[in-house]
Amino acid sequence: MPKLQSFDVDPANASLTGFLSNATGATWTLTATSSGDSLAHRVSIRNDSATDHSGKTAILTGTDADGNAQTETVTLPGTSATIESTKYFLSLTTVVPSATISSDTMDIGWVDEVSTKTFVMNRHASTGALVQVDVTGTIDFTVQVSAGDPQNMSSDQESMPWIAAQDTDLVTQTTDISGHLDVHTTAMRLIVNSYTDTAELQAYISQGYQ
Repeated sequence: MPKLQSFDVDPANASLTGFLSNATGATWTLTATSSGDSLAHRVSIRNDSATDHSGKTAILTGTDADGNAQTETVTLPGTSATIESTKYFLSLTTVVPSATISSDTMDIGWVDEVSTKTFVMNRHASTGALVQVDVTGTIDFTVQVSAGDPQNMSSDQESMPWIAAQDTDLVTQTTDISGHLDVHTTAMRLIVNSYTDTAELQAYISQGYQ
C-alpha cells in the first residue's frame, strides 16, 4: 500500500505591520510572534522615514517551518524602503537592531512568500511520489525537493539543500496540477511564491514503500 500524506496551505493575509507597527529607538518589543496560520513566512521590515538606515543590521530570532530555532541577520532598509528576510519564519520572537534608529519608525510584518514544513519521503522507492495540488484563488507555488538527510539537519530548515522539482508541472504553478517528485528524494516542501487574499491550496502526496 502506498504512503499517503496531505496538507492545507491557507495563508494569512500579508501584513507589513503584523509583528510590530512603528518600532522606534534601540529596543523593539513585538506585539505578535506569528501570522497565526501555522505556516512560515518571510519577514519584512519597512522604513517609514526619509533616513537611510542601511548601515545598520537587525538579528531576527524565532523558529523555522519545522519549529526549529532559527536566526538571520538582515540589513535594515534605506530611505522609505522595505527589506525581506531570506529565511521563512514560523514564529518571530525578537528583532534586535544593531543600533538605535532614534525617533524614526519601522514596521515589521510578514509577506506573501511562504514555506510549509518539511515532509520526509521514502528515498528507497523506485518511483517518485505523486503530488496533486488543488488551488483556490490566485496563488503561485513551487514544490522543492532535497537529497539531504531531514533527520540530521545541522540547524534550521534552510540548512537542507533545496532545489525546485525536476518535473516542471510542480514549478511556479497557479492552477490545479499533478506531477512526480524526483526518484530518491528524501524530503519535500511547498513554497508559495505569492498569493492574493483568501487564496489557498490543498496538496496530496502518494508514494510507494519500495
